Amino acid sequence: MVSNVRLLAFGDVHGAQYFGLLRASLRTFTPEEPHVILMAGDIIDRGDVSGMDLVLRELRARFKEVPIVAVFGNDEYHEVEGQLTKNYSYVIWLDDSVTVLKAGDVTVGIVGSRGSLDKLTYWQSKNMPQLETVYRRRVTVLRRLLEEVSKMADLTILLTHYSPTYQTIRGEPEKIYPFMACRHLEDVIREVKPDLAIHAHAHNATVTEAVIGLTKVYNVSLPARKGVTYIAASPRYRLVRAGGSTQR
Repeated sequence: MVSNVRLLAFGDVHGAQYFGLLRASLRTFTPEEPHVILMAGDIIDRGDVSGMDLVLRELRARFKEVPIVAVFGNDEYHEVEGQLTKNYSYVIWLDDSVTVLKAGDVTVGIVGSRGSLDKLTYWQSKNMPQLETVYRRRVTVLRRLLEEVSKMADLTILLTHYSPTYQTIRGEPEKIYPFMACRHLEDVIREVKPDLAIHAHAHNATVTEAVIGLTKVYNVSLPARKGVTYIAASPRYRLVRAGGSTQR
C-alpha cells in the first residue's frame, strides 16, 4: 500500500546555466526515491537540445528506473520538439495530453502542457501571433483533459511550464505577470479540483506555493527554489467502483 505519492519536480535548468545547481541538489537528495520525476519545461536553453543530455544523464545516474514526465517550455522551441521526443523517447512527453501511471496502489493521472498566457510576449506578438488563439483554446482543452483524467485517477496533477496563477510568480515585476501566467486557469483549477498544479517559468518568484480552492500549487523553478522540489502527495479521494461506475 502507498499512502503518499512521492514526486521530484523541477524546471528552468536552461542547459548548462543552472545545471550545477541541479546536480548539487540531486547529489544531496535524501528523501525516499520518488515514484515519478516531473520536468516542468525549459530544461534546455534557447533550443539547444544538447542540454537534455546533461540533465537526463544526471537523473539516470541517481534514479535509474523512475519514470520521467516532461512538458515543453518556451526554450524547448517548437522546431526542436520532434528531435526531443525522438532522441529521448523514454521520457513521457506531454503536450496538451495525458498520461496515467501507477504508484503502488495509487493511480496517478497527469495532464501536461506548456500552459497559457494572458498576454503574448513582444516576441510572440511579432513572430507567432497565432499563439493568442492557441492560448485561449488551451484553457478549454486543459479543462476537458482534467475532467477526463479525474474520472480514472486517484491523484490528478496539472503540469505546465507557464504558471496557472499569479500567486506563485510573486517576486517577479508585477507588470509582467500577464506575460508569465494565465489567471483563466485559476477558474479551471478551482472548479475541476486537481490535487496538484505544478509549474516553472518564474525564476525570481519569492512565493513558490499557494492553494487555489482545494488544489496545492507549486512553482518548481530551479533558480526560484535553489534546488529540486520534493512533494509527498496523498490523494484526497480514492476511487470506488461499483456496478461498473466510478464514484468519488
